[in-house]
Order: sequence, then structure tokens, then C-alpha cells
Amino acid sequence: MTARAAVAAVLGGALAAGLIGAGGGAPERRHRLNLPEPDLPRALAVDEAEWSVRPSRTLVAAGLVRLRIYNRGEDDHNLVVVDRTGRPHVAFLRPRESATLSVRLAPGRVRLLCTLFAGTADSHELRGMRAEIRVR
Repeated sequence: MTARAAVAAVLGGALAAGLIGAGGGAPERRHRLNLPEPDLPRALAVDEAEWSVRPSRTLVAAGLVRLRIYNRGEDDHNLVVVDRTGRPHVAFLRPRESATLSVRLAPGRVRLLCTLFAGTADSHELRGMRAEIRVR
């Protein structure tokens, strides 16, 4: 059997087995239109420092969400979680201290911020200590 005949035999067998389409290319792709929603986390870490609030993730599941907060800065800070209703949930932290805050969150956007010195030129929020997460 020649090399050309051997290739034709392999391709013919693959075509018969449905491994390649009639056009001779790769198998036909089928795209799933309705993919399942991935399981979203219900916990995240939040690092605070001078002048930042950094959540470890920006998307969490609705319901009871646990935030593990770390003050990596040199100053006292707080973390205020403002839910969709505008209700604040607050944790106060000294430098190098950590705290856990468990909050029941509904779907939507949630603000995380430090409110120390709010309304003044030294406002921690205005200096950049704010972030946002999405709840789905």
C-alpha cells in the first residue's frame, strides 16, 4: 500500500467513525447556549492600608457573606460595608489587626469604604479607601 493510499484509508475510517466532518476538517463544534451558573464564593478577604481598600474578589454570592478584614496600614481604619438598602455594617481595626464581619447581602452593588474623618479634608474615603463588589 502506498503512503497516499494509507492516508486515504485512515481518513476514510475517521470519516466513517464520525471523528471528522464530511468536509475533511475537525469535528463539528456544538456550543452550549445555557451554561450553568458557577458556584460563587460567600467569603472574601479585604486588605486595608494607607490609602486603599482591596477586596480579594469582586463577585460573591447573595446571602450571608463573610469578610475577613486586615489593616495592613500604620493608622487606625474601619471598614464599612454599605448594602443595597444603605445600611452600614462596621468593623474597627487598629494597625496590623484583623477582624471578621458577616453580612447578609442582597444582589446588587455593595460599597466598601473607610469612613474615618468623613466630611473633612482628611477623609480616608476621599484619599482612596473605597472599593465596590458585586453580589449575584
